[in-house]
Order: sequence, then C-alpha cells, then structure tokens
Amino acid sequence: MKPKHAVIQNRSSLKQTRRLLVLLMALALVGINGASIRVAARSKVTRPAVVLQTATVSTLTGTFQPIDNSPYAQQEPRVDCNLAAYTNGYIEYVDLATNSTTEVPGGPRADHLSDVTDSHIALIRYFGSGDDRKVMVYDTISQTFTFIGQLATTNPSIGGTLVAFEDRTQAPDRYEGEISVYDQSTATITRLTNDDLLNTNPRVSPTGNVIVWQKCQHDGTGCAIYSAVQTGPGTFQTTLLTGAGENRSPATNGTLVAYISDKNGENDIYYQPVGGGAEVHLSIPGDQRDVSISGDWIAFESQDQQGYDVLVYDLRTEYLYQVTNTPLVDEMLSEISVCNGIGRIVYATHVSADDYKAYVFTFQVPSPTAEQIDNLIDLVHGFNLPAGLENSLLTKLQDALAANAASDIATACDSLTAFINTCQAQSEKKLTADQATQLINSANQIKTGLGCQ
Repeated sequence: MKPKHAVIQNRSSLKQTRRLLVLLMALALVGINGASIRVAARSKVTRPAVVLQTATVSTLTGTFQPIDNSPYAQQEPRVDCNLAAYTNGYIEYVDLATNSTTEVPGGPRADHLSDVTDSHIALIRYFGSGDDRKVMVYDTISQTFTFIGQLATTNPSIGGTLVAFEDRTQAPDRYEGEISVYDQSTATITRLTNDDLLNTNPRVSPTGNVIVWQKCQHDGTGCAIYSAVQTGPGTFQTTLLTGAGENRSPATNGTLVAYISDKNGENDIYYQPVGGGAEVHLSIPGDQRDVSISGDWIAFESQDQQGYDVLVYDLRTEYLYQVTNTPLVDEMLSEISVCNGIGRIVYATHVSADDYKAYVFTFQVPSPTAEQIDNLIDLVHGFNLPAGLENSLLTKLQDALAANAASDIATACDSLTAFINTCQAQSEKKLTADQATQLINSANQIKTGLGCQ
C-alpha cells in the first residue's frame, strides 16, 4: 500500500507554501552583495508541518548490493553519482557502474572521513603521532593529491571546486573550531567563522555554491544551523537559519538546507531555503538522524522499536518511502545522490560490536505524476466504495496513467477532469464530503503538475 499521510493544511495551502519557498529563495539570492562574509538573521515565518506516518509507508523499489565484498569493516560511506568511497583501514573508492574497487594510496597512518564529488575525494590524513592530521584532496583520474592548509584540519566536505573543513589551526582546543573553505580553482583558503564557539559538521552543496554547518557552545549544546552562499571568489553571504532547540547535522542541495532539530520534543527533520525563509517540519514518529539531501530527495534514518532504518522523502510528491527494514540491526551514516534519474543511497550496517558493512541501494527515480496517480488509486481503494463507483473512478485514473506514460498530456488532463466531475457529482451521496474533497484536491494537484489548462 502507498503511504497515507495527513497534512496540517490542505493541499492547496501546501502548494502556496511551495510558491512562497521559491519566492523567498529568489529574494534572498537577489539581495546578496559582494561582501566577503556578512551575517544575516533568518526571517521569522510560519512553520508548516507535514505529518508522516510510518505504519503504512511504501517500500521504494530498487536493488541492494555490498559496496565491497571484502571481510574487513567498512565505515563512513559517501556517494556522488557513480563514485562511492568508504573507510576500510584506508580509503577505498568504487566505480558503481563497473563495480571496480581501488584503494587511495595510503600515508604513514590510516586515512578516514572521506567525502566525494565527481572524480575527487576529500579525506583526512594522519601524520606522525598523536592528533597530527590535515585535509587532503585525491583526484581519482590523475591519481594525485592536493594538500590543504596546515595540520589540525579535519572533517572535510567537497562540492564543485570548494572543500569546507573544520579548522583548528588557530584554536587546537577540541572545544573550539572554525569553518574554512579551500577553493581548488584559486588555491586559496577563506575562513567562514571567527569566534570561540564550536563550529562543526560543514557540508558543501554539489556545485559548491553553498556551505552549511552547525555552531554550538563549548559543551556541544545550543547548536544552530548556518549557511554561507558564495557570491564570488572568496566572498560569501552568511545566514543564521535556526532559533530554538538543538539543531544539528545540516545538509544542502544548493537550494534547500535540511537538518535535525528537537524543537518540538523529538529529533525530527526540518528544511528551509539556503538564504532563510519558510521552515518546513517533517513530523515523523520516533527520532531521525543522518539527514542527506540530493535534488528533490531527502534520505535519513528513522527509529522504531526495532532500531534505525533508512527512509526517503520525495519533496515533489510529499510521500515517504522505506528503503531498509532490518529488525534489530541499525543502519547509520546514510547519504543519497540522485544523478540522471538514478538514485543511490549508501549506508553502514552495524553487524557486531566492531564490525560494520557498507551497502548501496540503487533505484530509478519515479515519475512524480505517475507516483501521484498511483497514490490516488490507492486512496480510492482505501475508501471501500461501492463497486460501480470505484470502478468508474479507477478507470479514469488508469486512463490518466496510461496517457501520461505515452506523453499524451491532453488526454491525461481530460481523464483527471472526468474523475473530478464524478467526485463532485457523488459528493454527499456515495462519497462523503471529506472523501470527495480529498480526491478532488489530489486530482487538481496532479493537473497543476501536468500544466493542464
């Protein structure tokens, strides 16, 4: 069965919210000037909430495979299109199109905490003894390294030509840290923060236009999410995005910032435009963690009584899907990448006390219109209507589905209009007023997406 969810506001209101998001993003980006680093307070706006139930969530169709069949532990998986990397004592990377595995040439001590984009891998390399470490970038094509900055840099994220990292070169105290950005095209470093707080977990958008991170007190509490939008070489517009609550683990697709917050009593997912604006709350039972966003898809782990499983949320259709379902086994550190209609999610499974295995889940990104019609068909089935009316409604939806698959938009629109007319005619007869409203609103949403006149 497809997922059923209640939305606090009707579909029309959510459509307006989407338009507001787009408008706010446009206004935020237009207003940016060339100052090297400016900080703006976020806008205070109404926070709509989408309530998602996991009891009837659909399983996303796709295939699973181990990233590596070796017996060694695999941790910290990362993915970008066909390139995946993970920690296996050293850093190894896999071409998912050919399933060929290669090891990054090692240093004097083990490397870890990699991130990938295109053909580049950002990683931490340890030198000497103790905590001597620095961020490096490895080019998988030329098989060469670029050294970034000095020792005491860690936790890199890479996107486009930018590498963001935690910089403790001026404050090696583990309770303090800044966020710096290295531009590979100019070989320059720009510091995004300059305070005595704990700035951690930087993430760079795929194109490198946005960096997000969390800023906390020395004890790791009071965390807020910040974004920095690049306005030119070495220049950024910085914005405080969050207020109350503990806000952590940000991720960005370059347009939206997704993160975890406990402001409503449990760890839920929120998202908003990179420049600040309307904040959307995904209210899901249990705690969520390890949020990742790519294109229109948000991946994360969600907790139930059996542990943590990987779920994904489609921003286009507002539906939630289950990826893994492994009782008593926790999935962790999931990350999603959507490229050319193919989605990939990598994650690590905690097999035993010291053993982790990394997997990749590959799926074909479903057509939003087809998914919406499928879910509307399930909604009709769920109402247990009289056979004659149910068949009439289903026939019209199946006609719309077939027309959409054939790119016959006019016929799809006509079939949906016929569906709406039948619902209107049967409202408060064989359909309750509430049932008719749900069906009509859903059909109108699909028509809007198709561009029906």
